[in-house]
Order: sequence, then C-alpha cells, then structure tokens
Amino acid sequence: MDIALNNVMIPDFSRMELFNGSIGITGKLIAEISKGPLRADMVIDGKGKCVSPGLIDCHCHIESSFLTPLHFGNAISRLGTLHVVADCHEISNVAGRDGLDFFMENSRESLCNILFAVPSCVPATPFATSGGRLDIDDILYFLKKEKVVALGELMNVPGVIARDAHFMEMIEAARRLGKRVNGHAPGLDGESLAAYAGAGIDDDHESESYQELAAKIAAGLHVFIREGSAEHSELDSYRMLMDHPERVSFCTDDKSINDILDSGHINYHLRKAVQAGIDVVAALRAASFTGLKYYGLDKYAEIKPDCMASLVMFKDIEYFQPELVISEGKIVEACYPESHVPAFLQNSLNVEQVTADRLPQISMEHSGIAMGVDNGSLITRRVVVKPGTREPDIERDLLKLVVIERYGHGHVSACLIQGFGLRIGALASSVAHDCHNIIAAGVDDQAISEAVNTVIRNHGGLAVHDGRENFSLPLRVGGIVSDMEPEPLAEKLREMRNQAHRLGSTLTDPFAALSFMALEVIPHLKLTDRGLFDVDTFQYV
Repeated sequence: MDIALNNVMIPDFSRMELFNGSIGITGKLIAEISKGPLRADMVIDGKGKCVSPGLIDCHCHIESSFLTPLHFGNAISRLGTLHVVADCHEISNVAGRDGLDFFMENSRESLCNILFAVPSCVPATPFATSGGRLDIDDILYFLKKEKVVALGELMNVPGVIARDAHFMEMIEAARRLGKRVNGHAPGLDGESLAAYAGAGIDDDHESESYQELAAKIAAGLHVFIREGSAEHSELDSYRMLMDHPERVSFCTDDKSINDILDSGHINYHLRKAVQAGIDVVAALRAASFTGLKYYGLDKYAEIKPDCMASLVMFKDIEYFQPELVISEGKIVEACYPESHVPAFLQNSLNVEQVTADRLPQISMEHSGIAMGVDNGSLITRRVVVKPGTREPDIERDLLKLVVIERYGHGHVSACLIQGFGLRIGALASSVAHDCHNIIAAGVDDQAISEAVNTVIRNHGGLAVHDGRENFSLPLRVGGIVSDMEPEPLAEKLREMRNQAHRLGSTLTDPFAALSFMALEVIPHLKLTDRGLFDVDTFQYV
C-alpha cells in the first residue's frame, strides 16, 4: 500500500454521518477502508481531521481567474478543488476554435481534473462584436471530445424560449451524446422559466436567494449555489442543501486569483454553509458527491474501495483549510510549469490608440437613462437622468462608460454610469464579458483615453490613470489572461484594486464589476460596442 491516512473522519453520504477510520491508497485507487490503523509506505496520522472526496466546481470560467488553465488547476488543487467544469467562452470569444483548443491542450498537465462545457453562445448575442465565434460545426467538434461533459450555458434566453432552431439543434446534439446542458436564467420565473427549462436545460447558477433557487428546482433544474468575485449568494440560500440535497451543488462562475488565494475556492462555500447552520456532511455532499454524480464522475464521488484516490484532508470542519490534498494517488504540491502561449494569442488587439476627441459625446437634451451598478451584484439598474445633463457629473456619481471594439471594426459607444464612485481618473480593461472589447469608466475623456491607451500598448490587460500616472497589469494571453504564477499575479491584482480604490471607487472589486458592464445577457442595462442595450427587451435603448 502506497499511502495510509489513519484515524480520520470520513463522510458516509448514504447514512449522512461522519465515522472514524483509516484509508489505504494503492496507485490511483482507494484500496481499503479500515476501522483501525493501516500500514503503508507513507503513513499519515489524521487524528481529528476530516477527509472528503475532492471538491468540484460545477461551472466556472477559468479566464476570470486571470490564469492559464494549467496554473489555475494547480492553484485550486491545493485548496481541495480537484474537479472543475470550465465553460471557456471568454477565450472562444477572443479567438474561436483555436483559442479553446489551446485551453484544452494547456489543461492536460494540470493536477486538477479539468473538464469542459463547450460554449454555446459565442458570441452571446448578435448585439456585440467578438473576435471569434463557434458555429454548430465547431460545437459538434468539441461535444465529441472525452473531456467535454456539457453544452455550456445558454445565455440567449429569448432564443431558447422561442425554440430557435440553432439552439435546439445544439441541445439535441448534446443530449444525443449524453452531455449535460448548462443553463443561464437570471431573473426568470413563472411561465418564462418553465419555457426555458422545458427546452432541455438541465441546470442554472444565476440565483442569489433561497426563493430563486426554489423556483429553479420547481421548474426541474439542478442548481449551483454561486460564490464568485462580483456575485454572492445570500446566506439563507444554503438551507436548500437540507431541503433538496440531491439537486444542489456549488460553483464559482467568475472568481479572480486574488480572491481565490484570499478567501478560498469551493472550500469557501463549505465555510459559508457551516456558518449558515448546515450539517457538515450535507455541506461536503454538495461540495463533492452531488456535483460529481451530476456530471457522471461516480468513480470520484465516494470514499470506498475501488474509487479514485482524489481526496482532501481538512485541518478542521469550521474553516476547511486543506492540510493534505491527493490527486489520483499523488500528493499535490505547488507546481507551476511555464505555459507556451501561441503567437496569435499574444497579439490579439487590432485597435489604434484613441484620442479624447474620438470618444462619443453624451448630451441629455431630454430626460435620459444611465446605468446604475450595485456592489456585489451583476444586475444593473435604470437611473433616470434629468434633461440638460452633459457628460460626467462627479457630485452625482455619474461617470462616463466607454466601450471600444478591439477586433478592427472601429465601433465605439458611451453612456453614463452611476455607482463606481471615482473622484479622479479612469479605469480601463480588455476584460469585458463576453466579447472582451476594451471597457473604461472615468471622470473625463482625457483620463479615459490615457487608461485605454495603456491597455492597447500592453496588448491587453487592466489600467488605472490617476490624472498624472498610469498603472497597469498586462494580460498577454488573448488580452484576458496572464502567464504569471498565481501568487505574484494575485499581488499585482491587489495593487490594481487598491489603485482603483485610491481614485474613490467604493466597489469591493471595481475591475470585476467593470468587466460585467458590457455583458448584454444580464439585466437590466448593459453597454456593448454598438450602444446602450436593454436586456429585458433585447433591444438598444
């Protein structure tokens, strides 16, 4: 026997209890479960420690971590997440099939079992300009791959409800190949939710409250409780783990590496669940067993003989800090090999530098509408702007938001936005879901152009202009991902966040919030490169 974990607490998900025992590992498999200590080449005394199957993130976008798949997988493995289902529609929007092929290839050497959901909406809608697209032939090409376990989230809700032939073809193909169909149903209820789920959708991750989760479950959906960087679930929503345990799993959706290292990954969900009064075994079940079973990963889902030895041993069952992680029989240690990035992803911005006078001017001769953003939510508000408002008004926290198309078509749009709180300068980024055009918010055109041009010079990334100086984080992989190792990258992201706060922003993560202001499938208003867009009516304002 290679490894013995003696005197540990082991969850029994059939009886919903913890029992004391020892786990013997030979090769990649669990060889034996014993009530007494076991002998092996390596013996680890885990008295008082709890061992769980490796955790699973049921829906995430690797790109939101700002890491390559290899570095992302190795970073979260150390936190106990040994399985993820990644919907990489960000790199697909930038570089199409070639970009997604690179991500899949890059993931192969990861310590994490990285599985994929093939993006279904690239671009998400016809109302924004992307650099790449995946048509039905591309989707079929990826659905046939072994590492693909799902059709990615169907974000064009009106198209799905209307049974658009394009979407129905891909849903039917996924079902024919035995793949899950991931959903995206923010704010849906009643007949619209029933119509959406009835199209063949299996799950949803766009809920914040217990009531929303209950509605999705009643519609027949499996639900993923989400804890990301810019979006969180209410504490009360964790009650669903007890009420419908077989229908609830966890996901991060979008979480940056600095938040992962600061607060954890799926182990953050465990900590929050216990804080909500949820039984430890019920929390562990949602974090591992339920999601693993949902995606057909049964051989990883339990701790018993002949199952895969992909396990995490926690120091305690309050904070869930991993003490030991084993991935298919091997102890996980820090390891970040170099990612070899193809040239087409290193120079992906096809846009000239801008001048302040090129930016669109805003004039509200009649009453108009601005976007309103709230901390911790992706859902924006309609803010009525009085007649006569021209350009930003710092005292009323009305800043200018600009989107500059980056793929060579020359589109530029602008609107007013409330909620960022900047008093000086501007923020800019080439991370703008899902098309990843350049997005910027600032107090005036000069500051905005300075920040935007810094992003362009760096071939993508984040930038802050404080009225005098520029601060930046280059993202050379498609303009959305870094090839840096996690710890130094996280430190640089913290620095950029601090610089944004220094300008006056009151948002917890200004860049994370900014990245969603162009996503035209999250209510209620968003700004694409073609104009201010009403998500509820699916038309431009």
